[in-house]
Amino acid sequence: MKVFFERVLFYMKNRFVIFTVFFLGFAIVQYCFSRRLFLSAEVKDLWFYSGICMVLFSILFIEPYYTSPKNVITNVIPLLLVFISIKSEFLNYAFWWTAVIVLLFLLVLSITAIVLENISKSPEHWHNRISALLKNTVVLVGQGKVLYSAMFLYFLLSYSSIQSFYSQVMFILWFFILCINPKGIHNEFIFVTSKEQLDAVGEIFSVQSKKIFLVRLFEDKRNLKLFDIVNFRYSMQDSLDAICIGVVVEICLLNQERWAKILQLSKTESFEGKFEKNTVYHVPLNSVISKELRIDDFVGIVIRGSAIGKIRFKYSKKKDDLQEGDLIELRVGEKRLFYQVVMGITCEEKLEEKNETGFIEGEAIQLGEWQSEKLSFQKFGWVPEINTPIFMADTLSLVVPQFAYPEYKLGVIPNTILPSVIDLHDAIMHHMALLGITGSGKSFLARRIIQEIQKDTKIICVDFNKEFVSTLNPTPNNIIDETQAAKIAGKIDWINNELEKFGNQQDKPSIARAQAETKELLKAEIKKFINDQQCNLKVFELPDLNNTTGILDYTKYFFKSLFEIAKDNQIANKKSLRICVVLEEAHTIVPEWNFAGTSDKTSQGLVNSIGQIALQGRKYGVGFLVIAQRTANVSKTVLTQCNTVICFRAFDETSFGFLGNYVGKEMVQTLPNLKQYHAIVTGKSVRSSMPMIVDLRTKDE
Repeated sequence: MKVFFERVLFYMKNRFVIFTVFFLGFAIVQYCFSRRLFLSAEVKDLWFYSGICMVLFSILFIEPYYTSPKNVITNVIPLLLVFISIKSEFLNYAFWWTAVIVLLFLLVLSITAIVLENISKSPEHWHNRISALLKNTVVLVGQGKVLYSAMFLYFLLSYSSIQSFYSQVMFILWFFILCINPKGIHNEFIFVTSKEQLDAVGEIFSVQSKKIFLVRLFEDKRNLKLFDIVNFRYSMQDSLDAICIGVVVEICLLNQERWAKILQLSKTESFEGKFEKNTVYHVPLNSVISKELRIDDFVGIVIRGSAIGKIRFKYSKKKDDLQEGDLIELRVGEKRLFYQVVMGITCEEKLEEKNETGFIEGEAIQLGEWQSEKLSFQKFGWVPEINTPIFMADTLSLVVPQFAYPEYKLGVIPNTILPSVIDLHDAIMHHMALLGITGSGKSFLARRIIQEIQKDTKIICVDFNKEFVSTLNPTPNNIIDETQAAKIAGKIDWINNELEKFGNQQDKPSIARAQAETKELLKAEIKKFINDQQCNLKVFELPDLNNTTGILDYTKYFFKSLFEIAKDNQIANKKSLRICVVLEEAHTIVPEWNFAGTSDKTSQGLVNSIGQIALQGRKYGVGFLVIAQRTANVSKTVLTQCNTVICFRAFDETSFGFLGNYVGKEMVQTLPNLKQYHAIVTGKSVRSSMPMIVDLRTKDE
């Protein structure tokens, strides 16, 4: 029954059916009152029925397509010619003159409106303002249903009584004709039962690319909105049997009309009913369709300016929750590629001469295709096509295999299960740097790494401020016994005092013996720590010394002794010995030359000693974990030897310039915006070949 009523309603809105019904109605009325199916030859009958037929014809076939002064002219000129030719038939010459004057006035106004219009001038120019006013007037008064209704009513009232049943029937027919809504009728004869096809919302105006379609929306279809699903079939597609499924990615106002951009997501070969070419049909959204097409995960489309390593995309997301560092994905052929968002900027797009629209343009760097067996991404060597759809990455289906020490999970790519894995042995032996402002998470990560590598690595923390080591649990003891530290400090003070004397006054043999004894004392303490099977973590603290020079010399002797022990042990025992030296607040230990302060020569000697370990220590099992706030303040001799770099939040331009060589200029731009415990990870020990933003938080953070 429902289909029957839908079918009846469908046909009752067909303009040809409506015309036929009213034409038959006139014929029946004519036969009932005159016993004739056809009109008489009298002028009054011809004009009476011509008037009402022209009202019907104008409403059904002319005005839905034409509403302009040109149409008024086509209505007025035939009426003028006929009125002039049948002047003698009129009983009332006053009406004849009135009608002719009105028609002439409409003709003049229509021509004036056309002549005054100047498209090269703005709508506010007086020419165009007058032209618009005249257009509105003549279109309102000169449309066919007004002119021909006036003619119909004149002849009806002139030749028959208003009280007659015939006149009343004709009035009713005329009233129903005026009630017809031209925009609510159609030309189709084939009834389609599919609901989707009854809800046509617009027609395809142009194909902007392989997957983007510009659609002009029908004026009475205001229900279409962003991210709605539509079906369509366009005339230039490869297979006319296929129905395209798309999503609305943009709606805009252009030329006082609503337009939509449709992104094609897929095709289906099976469908019911008849889809008109180039017509777009709204599909009611349900959870099944939404999940299948991933509407909630849709992020945007690839736009021009994209490259192999970086894509640019026009952002359009149902829920506005995309953030820097998030993982997105797209498909290139059979490849499923992942990108990490690094930038978002606002842009404007010019639609036409006077209209502009704003949008957000995002940038993302390529991580590549996930390879489970390697726990990393493999870079893909080509760029995706323009308008390729982009979605939030769904990583739940990806396999993450098990791994064991020395491989270590630093963290995960934000909002995914994909880990960032490093080899801790490689990280320490090839030196590792943690860089970023205070409070960004450097010490938090350093403590985690120290906790892990204690399994098989001797760790010496150099922390002159004693802030970092106090957070370690348990708090480590000094690697140099207090008694021995006092002896070493005394010898260094004596050496410095001797060196301050004039050259001929110095006891050089005694100085040499004191230097050798100092190193032996330090070596003895270091060897004691290395041979201790119960403890793998100590701190290097400074004793009380007379001046800054003494402090620097004490540190320099320590590092020289450490290097010599590691070298001798490696050569003599032929076995692997791993020693990790943690440099907390590295700028206080190995400053850049222009930040060294007053004791330049002595400070530079310390930097050179540590630099020697940085350059050669890997061969002898000594590596650095460098923790610093600003790269500008730390010796580049040491920093440039760090093959694994983890960059936390930073703001200074010097750091940007230095780190750009490691992570790339696109990633550097993200440093000021990184969240706490988020960092850019890159280097030799990291499984991924590309720098990426990683969430370093544990479950407890």
